[in-house]
Amino acid sequence: MTQYITPLRKKLFLLLVPVLVGIVYLGGTVLSSSSKSPKGTVKINNLTHSCEILSAEKHNGHIKISFRNNNDKAITAYVFSNTEANDSYSVAEEFAFSEGDAVISPGQIYDKVIGIPAYLNRRDEVVFNLSAIMLEDSIGEGDPKIIRNIKDYRLGEKVQLMKALPVIDKLLRLSDTEIPVHWDKTARHDFEVALDAPDTDWLIQLNKGPLNNHDPDNKSQFELGIQSGKEYVLRKHQEMKDMVELQGTAGMREDLTTLRDLYAKMIARL
Repeated sequence: MTQYITPLRKKLFLLLVPVLVGIVYLGGTVLSSSSKSPKGTVKINNLTHSCEILSAEKHNGHIKISFRNNNDKAITAYVFSNTEANDSYSVAEEFAFSEGDAVISPGQIYDKVIGIPAYLNRRDEVVFNLSAIMLEDSIGEGDPKIIRNIKDYRLGEKVQLMKALPVIDKLLRLSDTEIPVHWDKTARHDFEVALDAPDTDWLIQLNKGPLNNHDPDNKSQFELGIQSGKEYVLRKHQEMKDMVELQGTAGMREDLTTLRDLYAKMIARL
């Protein structure tokens, strides 16, 4: 019996070698293909007049969209949304409520990478809408409801920035030695009181009537903008307070003036 064991093992080994090689090859191919980004078709429904969709590609976990602004005015916001079946997923980019001066200029080609949830990533075809854009004159194109929501949200942010200006003006009337003390001790409270004040007078100042109480979505977008504006103003206060602790109080008047000018610029854009 012992004389036949070694040849038999050799034969079995020689037979198994190509099988093992094949398994390793197939396994490597599967792993290699699974590590690559799964791709699929992306369809973009363009609901605007001024934008031209140039390309749309799906990769693992995101899609990349390239579009051109064919309007003679800059784009200050846009919204892509997926509303297939019961799904609702949207991505918006807002330039007006920002510290920079970025916009999508006339004729500019703009590339945007949009992260997508797993359930969309698994689909062979993903359908998105370019639902709306806002131009620099606050004229919108696309879905009227989305345009209205952008305007209401911006209105809330604008009202809060307007409320913050008198607080800054009050600080700027103080002496150079008084400004740091008030900024550290009382400014946050003064901002909070101002930001929590009723919005009616500011809406009247902007020639805006009361929001439609029969449309909860309309009102909620304004309230969300109010909350966003409040958080932003209080965050800027804390950032400046932290900066003063690190760098000292020299130049606070100049910094406050810069902050006031920033808020005024943002108000004009919103």
